Amino acid sequence: MGIVKQQAYKNTIVLYTGMVIAYINTVLLFPPIVGDDNFGFYNLVISVSVLYSLVSAMGVPSIIARYFPFYRTEDGKHNGFIHWVAFLSFIGFGAATALYLIFKPAIIGAYAQSSPLFVKYYYYMIPLALFIIAFNFLEMMGRAVYRTIFSNVLQFVVLRLATTVMLLMIAQKWLTFEDFIFGYIIVNGLISLILMINLLLAGSFKMGRVPSSLTSDKKQEMFNFGMFTLVSGSVYTLLQKVDTLMLSSMASDAVTGVYSWYFNIAMVISIPAQALSRTTYAIVADSWRTKNMANIADIYAKTSIIQLVVGMLLFIGIFINRDNLYALARNKDFTDPKYFTLFIVIGLGFLADITGGLNSYIITTSHKYRLVTLITVIMCIICVGLNYLLIPVYQGLGSAIAYFITIVGMNFATWLYIKIRFKMQPFTYKHLLVLVIAVICYFIGFHFWRLPNVWLDIMVRSGVTAIVYALLTYLFKISADVNEKVDELIAKFVRK
Repeated sequence: MGIVKQQAYKNTIVLYTGMVIAYINTVLLFPPIVGDDNFGFYNLVISVSVLYSLVSAMGVPSIIARYFPFYRTEDGKHNGFIHWVAFLSFIGFGAATALYLIFKPAIIGAYAQSSPLFVKYYYYMIPLALFIIAFNFLEMMGRAVYRTIFSNVLQFVVLRLATTVMLLMIAQKWLTFEDFIFGYIIVNGLISLILMINLLLAGSFKMGRVPSSLTSDKKQEMFNFGMFTLVSGSVYTLLQKVDTLMLSSMASDAVTGVYSWYFNIAMVISIPAQALSRTTYAIVADSWRTKNMANIADIYAKTSIIQLVVGMLLFIGIFINRDNLYALARNKDFTDPKYFTLFIVIGLGFLADITGGLNSYIITTSHKYRLVTLITVIMCIICVGLNYLLIPVYQGLGSAIAYFITIVGMNFATWLYIKIRFKMQPFTYKHLLVLVIAVICYFIGFHFWRLPNVWLDIMVRSGVTAIVYALLTYLFKISADVNEKVDELIAKFVRK
């Protein structure tokens, strides 16, 4: 866990910095500056471009994660592996773009009434998808050689800071909303270019003509793997985006805007999982190559409890600051208390997902990777069906319920299979202890007296809750890795 801990701590700092910026954008800037309609459309743009780019990628990021360890070389040429998968991505983008253009009438027809802005900006999705494909490809190359920090800075800090600047420029009437969408696309292209230059300067990869040692049989095997992971990855991403897509089609951009606002707030719960997964995916893939099942089981258990500890603290932290959140948002369309149920349901879904730890990763990087595709497809069908039934009745809450049921079902299925097939599972009595600690800290934070200043109240209320939570977590030795890190910090402080 050495390299995992080292990079996970740094990634966590980067991701939390990005989280702060994202909260400034989501809570303080988007509601008063662009309103619920434009914010709903902005999230629709992200959803469509992410799905578009995922289909275009032909499963290449997963191919890199699984097969790169077999072709890695010290000279940076890697037996021509990177060049071949890059070509595969290029072919995939061409095919996906052709389909996107061919099916334009059908796609536009689904959004013509509820989201006219999507019709107007339809062709903007093509360059945005291209830049996202490029960044995801380069990011996975970085992960494969354990270079994850810089890509996180670009994606979670630079891109979000650029969004902040553009929103402030809209507020000053220096930009229009159309300029903002165009600028967002340009920034995505720039961070992809910067990441490519960084990887090349680091010497991790070589450009130019490189001899390939990949046989036809091996290419076919990797292509087949890519197709399976393409299906499962696309469907899993669809599970994350289907709510936005169906709400925009069946309800309106305004409903989507409110739902997306709460979804983005709840998404902060997944930050610890994002930080760890940047490194653990490659570690698990390497462990499968060497058949080191003990290492996989160890990482599986440790990541699960760490992610639950941090995720639960974030969940109750947002919960106890609900009134402060509404005071900062300053937009009645977003801050009706009846909508807070959206955060609760979506947040519980994120908690279930991150507590599952490496469920999907373990199966995807094993020889049983096809199972993830099957489970994901089944759960996606269930999710679409639930959204179709629940949106007309409950609007955004219907999508939240569908998301929660789907995520819990998918994690239970993968957990059960790993437990039966590989004889490993991450849960212990300490997971229950975390829930008890969270309940105690919730009551402390929720009933803490309210201070007159919003910012002061957030700092004091959150600070008191976090201190109690951290002390209880440390005293009950919930995570050996967390205690070890705390002991190191204490030792350094004492020496000073």
